[in-house]
Amino acid sequence: MKKIFLGLFFGFIIIGMGQSQSLTEDTVMFDLSTPYKAIKSFNFYSQSAHFNPSLIKKCAELASNDSTDFPKKLIQLIKGEGISIKLEEISNDPNYIDSTTQLHIYKLNENYPLLYLKKINGLWIFPKESVANVLQLHDKLFAFGGDVLLEIMDSSHANQYFGLTVNQYLASLFFIFTAFVIHKSLSKFIEKSAQRIIKKIKVKKISAEEMTSLIKPLSFLIIILLLSFVFPILQLPTTFSFYLATSIRAAIPLLFTITAFRLIKYIGLYLEMKAAQTQNTMDDQLVPIIRKSLRVFVVTFGTLAILQSLNISIFPLLTGLSIGGLAFALAAQDTIKNFFGSVMIFIDKPFQIGHWITTDGVDGIVEEVGLRSTRVRTFSNSLVTVPNGKLADATINNHGLRVYRRFYTTLSINYDTPPALIEVFIDGLKEIVNRRPDTNSDHNNIFFNDMGAHSLNIMFYIFFEVPDWSSELKARHEILLEILKLGNALKVNFAFPTQTLHIPELPTTPSGNSKYPDELQAKENLTQFLALKKIKINN
Repeated sequence: MKKIFLGLFFGFIIIGMGQSQSLTEDTVMFDLSTPYKAIKSFNFYSQSAHFNPSLIKKCAELASNDSTDFPKKLIQLIKGEGISIKLEEISNDPNYIDSTTQLHIYKLNENYPLLYLKKINGLWIFPKESVANVLQLHDKLFAFGGDVLLEIMDSSHANQYFGLTVNQYLASLFFIFTAFVIHKSLSKFIEKSAQRIIKKIKVKKISAEEMTSLIKPLSFLIIILLLSFVFPILQLPTTFSFYLATSIRAAIPLLFTITAFRLIKYIGLYLEMKAAQTQNTMDDQLVPIIRKSLRVFVVTFGTLAILQSLNISIFPLLTGLSIGGLAFALAAQDTIKNFFGSVMIFIDKPFQIGHWITTDGVDGIVEEVGLRSTRVRTFSNSLVTVPNGKLADATINNHGLRVYRRFYTTLSINYDTPPALIEVFIDGLKEIVNRRPDTNSDHNNIFFNDMGAHSLNIMFYIFFEVPDWSSELKARHEILLEILKLGNALKVNFAFPTQTLHIPELPTTPSGNSKYPDELQAKENLTQFLALKKIKINN
């Protein structure tokens, strides 16, 4: 920071030396016959070494009793705004006609079209309209007490040293010292304020270096804004004022862009913190996209603002971008379609990160949703990338949004199972399901509903209330084991495909060799089983 201020001060001296050398010029004859000679005469006789108020007043269309002090204010405006008037480029044609208006006028600077000369009675002078515009611009530039300070600083006829007066040197030193103090004070104030805000919103992961990187451009921005108010009052040489004014105009949007760009990181941290507090995992994926989009937005508009501040017309650039954008849109239809597909996914939210989805041959867990595509991890552990444009138009079966997970199977038992035992077995199945906390007892369907070719079939149709597929598999595993244990306890034999061959010559025998208990014994076995099960659950 000290090096910057010292460099700025010595820059004043170097530019002043160059300015003092450029002022060394022979006597100029006062002549208003052409735009070139009129400006050369005004420039020469407004310098402190050749100051002649009666002659420079003739350069403007003023009333005989005019008290606006137009010549002085014009010089102050040119130095304060850093208006570049290149004498060698001014026309020396006494009959010059402006190509736009087809009138005898000459605009001194394209960025200040209201500052112009007009041929009146054969003389090129500042017309009444231009005089009024100059006075208006002067009052606007030196508003908020700037005109008072300007009068105090007025030393246009004082002795100069290296192109600058003593007052200008003292004022420059005072500003550099003041800017240094303000920079230190603002840095501490902004740092403490930022720490209080960060502590309040509970954002972590911010180091001291990162905080400094955000504070510096903010303090520099405030100093630049202060400089934009002060430097016109210093009335520095026109050449230096031009470069300084251009630098200030470019520095303001540049510092705004840098500050906003770095601030996006902290906005992203805050959004990540808020996203972590929600159950919607899509928010976690949306935060990086918002961060990247904001950075592109800030850089784009910051660049356009900087170009505009440097008086570089951005309309041809925007026109070229629009034509190029049309060609790009035609050539990248799929990319644009995928982008809008991702927008629709984030708006409609058909799934979230971690959901199990099935769509168009893709079956797996959603891992990431980007601007162009969505990545799905299949159950074979391969990664499938699906374009968002295709995904937005497809039919998606989201297994992850299921409130209950259905489990349907058929329990086949032997044909020789007594009906009473079947009823006891079904009662036992219902009790197993009802005792589990992860099943929905309101939608269970367990019934003897079919007599198959080789078995008696019991429909086992229940719903698990579990969060994911792994929990569902675990619940299936546990309940199937319980069914096998119940079957062993009740002596129920599960069937498998068989065929019975009857031979007429042999005596008739009961089918199968199984011996079943009677109803009373079966109920007693069930009671013992359930009591044992209850003890295990309580333990």
